[in-house]
Amino acid sequence: MVALILGHVVLATLLVLARARVGRSAFAIGAVGPAATLVYAAAVLPDVLDGGSRTANISWVPSLDLGFDLRLDAYGTVFLLVIGTAGVAIFLHATRYFAGTAKAASFAATMTLFAGAMTGIVVSDHLLSVFVFWELTTITSYLLIGYSDHLARARSAALHAALVTGAGGLALLGGLVLLARESGTYLISELDGSLAAGPVTNTAFALILIGAVTKSAQFPFHGWLPGAMAAPTPASAFLHSATMVKAGIFLVGKLGFIAVAVMDWWFPAVATIGFITMALGGWAALRQTDLKLLLAYGTVSQLGFLFALVGSGDRNLAFGGLALLVAHAAFKASLFMTVGAIDKLTGTRDVRLLSGLARSQPALFWTAIAATASMAAFPLTFGFAAKEAVFDGLLGLGPVFITVATIASILTVAYSIRFLVGAFGPNEPDTDPATAPPGTPWGLLAPASALALLGVALGLFPTLPKKLIDLAGDSNPGALDVKLAVWPGFVPALGFSLASLALGAILALTPRLIGPISGSTQITPQADALFASAVRRLISTADRISGIIQNGSLPAYLGTILIVAVGLPLTALWRIEGLAVPAPGSAIELLIAAVIVVATVGLMVVRRRFAAIILLGAVGYGLAGLFLVLGGPDLAITQLLVETLVIGLFALVLRRLPAGFERFRLQPVRLAVAVSVAVFVFGLGLGFGAAEPDSTVSDGYLERSVPEAAGQNVVNVILVDFRGLDTLGEITVLAVAAIGSAGLVLPIIRSRREEA
Repeated sequence: MVALILGHVVLATLLVLARARVGRSAFAIGAVGPAATLVYAAAVLPDVLDGGSRTANISWVPSLDLGFDLRLDAYGTVFLLVIGTAGVAIFLHATRYFAGTAKAASFAATMTLFAGAMTGIVVSDHLLSVFVFWELTTITSYLLIGYSDHLARARSAALHAALVTGAGGLALLGGLVLLARESGTYLISELDGSLAAGPVTNTAFALILIGAVTKSAQFPFHGWLPGAMAAPTPASAFLHSATMVKAGIFLVGKLGFIAVAVMDWWFPAVATIGFITMALGGWAALRQTDLKLLLAYGTVSQLGFLFALVGSGDRNLAFGGLALLVAHAAFKASLFMTVGAIDKLTGTRDVRLLSGLARSQPALFWTAIAATASMAAFPLTFGFAAKEAVFDGLLGLGPVFITVATIASILTVAYSIRFLVGAFGPNEPDTDPATAPPGTPWGLLAPASALALLGVALGLFPTLPKKLIDLAGDSNPGALDVKLAVWPGFVPALGFSLASLALGAILALTPRLIGPISGSTQITPQADALFASAVRRLISTADRISGIIQNGSLPAYLGTILIVAVGLPLTALWRIEGLAVPAPGSAIELLIAAVIVVATVGLMVVRRRFAAIILLGAVGYGLAGLFLVLGGPDLAITQLLVETLVIGLFALVLRRLPAGFERFRLQPVRLAVAVSVAVFVFGLGLGFGAAEPDSTVSDGYLERSVPEAAGQNVVNVILVDFRGLDTLGEITVLAVAAIGSAGLVLPIIRSRREEA
């Protein structure tokens, strides 16, 4: 698994480095990544079907319980198969789609890196590594959506997606950390339903739910997904139908059985969010004139359905939801690639400009029929078998859930028919219809057809994936009472399926029931307007903050750094017990301290640069004196040498500057910064002085000096052996400082010689 993830990174890097040479072959090369994922998933499938799993661990910081813990079980294998199968088909489709495009290799590299990040999410067993890969998908999707960066629409869509999913990612991080704190483990495999309920646990799962909702485009954060259709169609097929948007569903399914056992609100919340999203997305899909947007809103709708099912914590619903997830990945990726082919062949995706493609593109037409039939859950498709399992499970929850699901399914059937008729039917466009040459290029057709036929094949043999899907939902409590079958028999669930098919067809073929088609990209205009306003305010606030913090003033930069460095630690000083002012030192110590204080006060009142240099040197020499009195002659010598060098450099440089300072003004902000730093340093000194550790670092060095380094002089052993890299670093710093000093001093000396 480690090699699988690293392989994606290496492959993406090679594509970037060789982008000038690989050209249109970049996507064929990039397909090796998802192909390897598919092969690996197929290789472990026998063990997984026997109830086993694969694990791997890379320890990073054991003392902090940080590492990459990987684990692949039946649940993860389902998602790996989806990522690998859809990935291979979409990468091959992109080879023809991006023919002749200059940036194809960079796009292929980003897609490959994204595929690796999704693989990482699926196989991660450590909560923090889930977050790392989660954020990698956010970054790579931002780059893919903004591929056409010369278009304002693409840049805006990329920013929208990054802000929503990025904010959700921060919420997710907080939830994962709180969950680990409450459970006592960061490993997902060690979490169970015995987790204690309480405010922290509730907060943790609420934050995790927010992260999943934003990632999977659920209400009210659904608006970024239709906007993301600004990305090239292969990215839409891979990210926004088959993989990335499934990350949130993966997470709620992984943790849903724990959440539902601990908290009563989890299932109502997940179901409400999911069904609202399903209904809003389905209705908006009916009102689109752009085929890609129609599929996008259809994706929002079906993601809502999957979210409610997989995250329910109910085994029957999770089983049907996972089956529907597999079907959705196949038919939706196929349909997106179909739209990509139409766009390439005709130059448009607008149903008002398309007509007669069924005659000129018969192979593409039949591919669309097969994929659309599965999307509408027509009999003999895997979509139908999965929908029957879902309806069968919903019947056990009462009439409300099955009624809502049926109404939403009516919308699904309606926009499925509208897609097929709008793309291939004999429409009557207002202008000359967009035409396409007979025949579909094999590179555009074959991948879409393969996934569409896969949906039909699994529909005819639905028992093939049944055991894997059954094991994948095994963590959910309860017995499995539903099944996958070609024909379920005359059961109540079949009646709801047939009713949704019939009513959906009536709705699609009766335009007055839908109303005027506006092509609006907004499901909830108020929410979209609120988001746009929030983005404007965010950017304006960022500009104002940047104007204050990054104002070109070195004191302002230094003050900001110091406040950040001491602000939070300063609050912790009040918790340190045993802080006390040490006893006064000897007379010589008090005398040296008095010299330092007087010199420091003098620095604030003098007006001449050379006077300031002398007083600054007095402070440094005073510190050297304290080191000497307190028994640190080596530190005293180092301080004297450094202080002498610094004073000499200052004197040489300041000779070129005016002799006097500007009048010093005591500003409240500067005074507050200075006092904060002073209090922090003083308190920190008292805290270290009050500490009484059981053993010191010096004890360890003394014990190990002779047996491990064969050195009697422990200081030399520390410098050369124990901390040799530190010494090398210090030598490097001194060398750089010497070179820099020479660069400052030599021009001054040279100019003085020329003047003489």
